[in-house]
Amino acid sequence: MAPNSIDDKYDGCTSYMYNEINTVYLPHEKKTNSDFMESWKVAEAKWNLNNGLGLKKEQFMAIYAYTNEAPAIYQDFNKKVRKDKDKYGKSFQYHSLHFYLTEAIHTLNEPLCLDTYRRTTLYYDRNVVNKKFRFGTFTSSSLNNKLLVFGNVSCFKIRTCYGANVARYSAIKREIEILIPPYEVFNVTNVQTKPPKGPLDDCEVVYTVVSTRTPKSDLNCKLVRNGGTTNLRSSFVSFIRASDTGYIMFYIMLITTVYY
Repeated sequence: MAPNSIDDKYDGCTSYMYNEINTVYLPHEKKTNSDFMESWKVAEAKWNLNNGLGLKKEQFMAIYAYTNEAPAIYQDFNKKVRKDKDKYGKSFQYHSLHFYLTEAIHTLNEPLCLDTYRRTTLYYDRNVVNKKFRFGTFTSSSLNNKLLVFGNVSCFKIRTCYGANVARYSAIKREIEILIPPYEVFNVTNVQTKPPKGPLDDCEVVYTVVSTRTPKSDLNCKLVRNGGTTNLRSSFVSFIRASDTGYIMFYIMLITTVYY
């Protein structure tokens, strides 16, 4: 189930996170991660030409930066998303990209589930029928089952209910990419070592996986829930907006903090 995944779904804290990312994480990460900064610049230039095509600026830029191959940051990003759970809110280098990419998927996700395909050059356990799993990172799949360049060893037929079609905003539109978020849980319904004629029939093994429609987000809103000056500020903002007398209460809390 990819236990070390950075799987924040931002469910219930989106408005606060926009402020935190824009004012704290994005400026810092552009200064400390040169590849991310360059990729973000390229994406912003593309935004200026396309004006987002219906997405918010940062959402469009996140998809373009993620899919762009010069500089290519998606491999390093996905590697860290898959295994750096303990660094989230600390030394993780891609809080901004993770948040905006997640929000872009939320925006583009449609009510109907999508049937997609994924090819790999990797070998996986085959004794997994009826077992649940997550990819645990932002995972590319496609409406096109003939993208042979990605391999024919382990292939996947995927029914995703939380993924989104990002092809219109991608730097590589020909892939017709459906991007699956790290928190989506799937059930393995079939494993075929001699797939019948049809889609993916050239693959050594085909895994058929179906969304459980029950996401798993261990880190949901962690940056708001847990400590640190940034998270503390978010908590105060939340408290203020939840109360008609919020500013008075906030003032009292400040006095209490200073004198005690």
